[in-house]
Amino acid sequence: MSGQSYDELMAKIAELQQQAEAVRRAELEAVISDVRAKIKKYNLSASDVGLAGGAARRSGRPAAAAKVKIAPGKYRNPATGEIKEIGAAGRKPGWLAAMSADELSAARVS
Repeated sequence: MSGQSYDELMAKIAELQQQAEAVRRAELEAVISDVRAKIKKYNLSASDVGLAGGAARRSGRPAAAAKVKIAPGKYRNPATGEIKEIGAAGRKPGWLAAMSADELSAARVS
């Protein structure tokens, strides 16, 4: 075929891979500075270019809304003033599940 042995070809491949890696490292700084300049120029965020959101966003599915974990304890319903004791398991009342993290900490009764 080409007159070269398998070992010779594999040695050439290894040498070329080393050369390619050296060139990549040499060009990397210029590429990074160019990308940073474009991000700044166009005011881009990580989510704009598809870098945020984990595997769900990469697969094309919309990311689920972040859920606020409700710690066991006593909480006061802001509408009625009722104090409800919440355990670790079971369904939480709708008024409690709909609260943000700040509202939860304000509603917690010690």
